[in-house]
Amino acid sequence: LDLTLKPAGAIICSVIGEFTGIGGRQEIAALKAGGCIEIYAIASSTSDTTSTELKLVTRMETNSILRSAVTVRSGGSKRDLLVVGADGGCVSVLDFEGGKQGKVLHCPAFGKTGCRRGTPGQYLAADPKGRAIMIGAIEKRKLVYVLNRDGEGNVTIASPLEAHKSNTITFSLVGLDNGYDNPIFAALELTYIDYDQIENENDDLSDSAASDDNNAHASTPTHSVQKQLAYYELDLGLNHVSRRWSTAVHRSACILLAAVPGGSDGPGGVFVAGEDWIEYVHEGSDGDGDSHAAVSNAIIAPLPRRKLHSDSKGVMITALTVHRQKKGKFFAVCRQTELGDAYKVSLDLQKGDGTYSVTGITVSLLDTLPVANSLNITKLGMLFVAAEFSNHALFQFERIDLADVAPTTKSSQVREVMDALVSSSSSRPLVNSYLKAYSVMYTAI
Repeated sequence: LDLTLKPAGAIICSVIGEFTGIGGRQEIAALKAGGCIEIYAIASSTSDTTSTELKLVTRMETNSILRSAVTVRSGGSKRDLLVVGADGGCVSVLDFEGGKQGKVLHCPAFGKTGCRRGTPGQYLAADPKGRAIMIGAIEKRKLVYVLNRDGEGNVTIASPLEAHKSNTITFSLVGLDNGYDNPIFAALELTYIDYDQIENENDDLSDSAASDDNNAHASTPTHSVQKQLAYYELDLGLNHVSRRWSTAVHRSACILLAAVPGGSDGPGGVFVAGEDWIEYVHEGSDGDGDSHAAVSNAIIAPLPRRKLHSDSKGVMITALTVHRQKKGKFFAVCRQTELGDAYKVSLDLQKGDGTYSVTGITVSLLDTLPVANSLNITKLGMLFVAAEFSNHALFQFERIDLADVAPTTKSSQVREVMDALVSSSSSRPLVNSYLKAYSVMYTAI
């Protein structure tokens, strides 16, 4: 007998969009533990008109293990659809029109059930123009679904296109913003060497060394494994997916969750975050466009560190989100695992003939928040923090032009300069921050 007395409060991930189409407001879709999807609206408080809070619009029980979610808006639509990856071996396209119970528009199956390393569903990415989605597994498999509309305006989904790569582990997946060109998806990958292949090479070297009387020059092969940022392009004309471009990144790269606005709004590309650094990478940003160019040619900036934090221990970023502003300006908010510090990451842009080029990165300390699984920023400057352990919260940005006293690092600075730029204390009180706490959504224990 399974009786749910109180729904789980832990949020696996959250995305933002206009799902119900009510008043053009933005809503937050939260995937909760226990297989529940909840839609929250940001509205004025009933008790205090000057305050803002999260109000539950609808709840949908899925009876599954939810893994990932992404927002998709097809061309000509005024509402967003929610695409969910779960343990059912299929990808689900959900519609919450009018704030009613979610309706499953499409649910094509692609593999076995369960949370397996070779079953897609762990990663989801969508083209910003809503033309395609990519669903990926931890190992090898990636599938691309093309979204269209029929004569009656209903959303249709085509058969999946394979983008598999053997002996490859995927760490993150995101859809690039490149205007109306062919959709491109960026993946943070690591290609490993097959164990049987290494054993065969070692056996061949042992036989060669044994037959040689003087084996002073016999050596053991070295197998270098590099993490790579790879671009997968969907050719809409040929209906084919190809691995277009790849470049090596630092081995500590762990997250790739922020696609920079592209096309006529920005330079495009992605943010890659690792241990103690954040990097901007885009095709052609490594000089001559060679896929095997050195990592040092990319635009990289260190993170400001706390004074009391050990120099021998790095700080990992666990979440990124991009907030688009008018006139091509935007910034990203990053999160650190151990400390929970939030940063404002700005790109120094140089505008040419209708195009943008990145000349540098500036990282400034914003505030210290609870450790989050997801961060979402609304058009009204609200920040939703889906906390990992503590209560979920909603904040309001009071200002984004940080004062000169905020610890700041730039891509032009070397690591030795950071000692003079660290924070003067081990923590910062929320009273003196640039975020104002509006409401807290308490989690269920």
